[in-house]
Amino acid sequence: MILFVHGMGFSSDRDYWKDWAVPLQNELAKQSLALKDEQFGGVYYYDLVPGPKYGKGQTEGVLQIQIMGLKKRAEEELGSLRSPYAKETGAIRKLSDSIVDNFGDIFAYLYWDKTYQEVNKRLYEAIDQSNEPVHLVGYSLGSIVSFCALVENPATARQVSHLLLLGSPLFWFKQGVARHVDLESRPAVGRFTNIAGVMDIAWPQMVPKILPGLDRNIDFIINPFNPIKGHQEYFHREEGLQAIASEVVKGWS
Repeated sequence: MILFVHGMGFSSDRDYWKDWAVPLQNELAKQSLALKDEQFGGVYYYDLVPGPKYGKGQTEGVLQIQIMGLKKRAEEELGSLRSPYAKETGAIRKLSDSIVDNFGDIFAYLYWDKTYQEVNKRLYEAIDQSNEPVHLVGYSLGSIVSFCALVENPATARQVSHLLLLGSPLFWFKQGVARHVDLESRPAVGRFTNIAGVMDIAWPQMVPKILPGLDRNIDFIINPFNPIKGHQEYFHREEGLQAIASEVVKGWS
């Protein structure tokens, strides 16, 4: 079974994953892996992650400090020679603000311990309820949730045949992740893959520099011009679907 774990933002649609499952199912069929509709599912936790703007008192202050620190770090990283924006200060600042604004809900997961525990529990329940080995596709914040939750719970992790991190912003939030789990630890899953589209504002191609336990890393061009759209297009562009399906097929056996 393939289980999707969504990213940040809010939606009341608990069947959000169906918009991802249909094109992926079609692409898997092209690659000779025919799956039934009931072999797809999703983990829903939007209702548990209100986002940092709803923080109160001391917690809100801590989040604001983290946000300011992340913006500074983003500017430093994007200003390095690795970035195509290296010589454009205004573009660097604008893009760093977009990174933090687009991924703000991640702070609620990483720095509100009650939220962290509740979201992880939701993931454990979804995996436990599956009657088949699970191929877990964690997208954006879902990649961080999947990694943290499975490192913390080896028994549940062993029910996961394949963990795929998709468009992971782990690079920007590794300090927050390290509050909970050891980044050197490999979750007790069968296969562990990172899929990174370039350019994607999440900077997922940096994940292998942080997680030494990966079995495979896949880089491909998803959008050469717009990093925000690049983060949103994994299930809507042929290149993204081919990369995901290819890795699912390799890990299916």
